[in-house]
Amino acid sequence: MKQLTSLILISFQLVILLVGTQMPGAWRAEGLQLLHAPTYVSSLAHFVLFAGLALVMAVRPVSWSGSRILWAALALALLTEAFQYFAIDRHPRLRDVGIDLAGTVAGLLLAKLGSVFASSRLGGLTFGSLKRSWFLKAGSIGRQKNSRF
Repeated sequence: MKQLTSLILISFQLVILLVGTQMPGAWRAEGLQLLHAPTYVSSLAHFVLFAGLALVMAVRPVSWSGSRILWAALALALLTEAFQYFAIDRHPRLRDVGIDLAGTVAGLLLAKLGSVFASSRLGGLTFGSLKRSWFLKAGSIGRQKNSRF
């Protein structure tokens, strides 16, 4: 991922997060009702946005450390909840901060999983090679059993 792409993704996610945070409660409720969406969609959106932010910040070219990402996510989560204090019919909740941090941890885990997969791929080990070697071993075991009889 290029530096400009990372910056655009992070900026886009922050704008969505801050605009959504300042949306009046009545607009939010009406939007959910029009979409026939369950009430937890907002929490799910926060989870996904924070996971995306953590993922983008954990990979190159940004490559922040996990602790730095967690501190930044905590600050951003507290900031968005503080902004809700000023929004019409919105109320800050610590539960939402927990949801945001859970999304951050999920994003960090995805980044770690991706780096483990990429490093194993660079070493010649891919899912396809694992699958092929397993089938070859399974096939050779089957042939050995059949050849004895």
